[in-house]
Amino acid sequence: MHSSSLRGTDFRIEWRGREVTHASFFSQVKDTERVGILMSQPCEGLGAIVLIMAYVTAFYDRYRERGAEFFAYPDFFIFQHCTPCADYGMCDIWPSHKNVQVSADPQRTAEAITDRGVTVLLVPDEKTRETQIAPVELESARRNIRHCFAYSSSGIVRPADLVVECGNPLLQKWALAVLDSVPTEDTVQPLRRQWSDWEQPAPLRQSFREVELREALSRI
Repeated sequence: MHSSSLRGTDFRIEWRGREVTHASFFSQVKDTERVGILMSQPCEGLGAIVLIMAYVTAFYDRYRERGAEFFAYPDFFIFQHCTPCADYGMCDIWPSHKNVQVSADPQRTAEAITDRGVTVLLVPDEKTRETQIAPVELESARRNIRHCFAYSSSGIVRPADLVVECGNPLLQKWALAVLDSVPTEDTVQPLRRQWSDWEQPAPLRQSFREVELREALSRI
């Protein structure tokens, strides 16, 4: 719950070329929102960290609006096609059972996503493929998932609908903690250097593209 120190004013948001406030963009987010982030590599999700934390902040905003003390974590989930799973607990995706290891089989991945009632789905901006998903999971996904965004491990997608910036230095600390949770490998080192070299107060800027559910499911 340490990330509850973030506020909407920590974020700068552009939606389809127009600047909007965090409060406006996330006005429909409730404390029951369920965000799911799919990734093929353990630390790939850092390419979406600003959007993840913007959603986390919106979740805590709902509690702050009530004016009482609280102890709560959002029901957000990381779905990882890899072993070992990275730990995104420092992004307040906690307890650890919300870091979910899934097979590369689209049907099993769809089951994991729909079983948890995901309402916002983030998928890697990779090539689409034919996926065979049972009708019951497809219907569950259609019923529950309201928004899908494509993201990149680099933090940049083109074309983009959504751009989110955050200059809070805590992001660097949390990202490095995610990197520290997996074995040191050649694939991790470039990311570690990138995050270690981030010089504040320059904001971290990441972009995303809204995609239809059918397209998102072709990337799972």
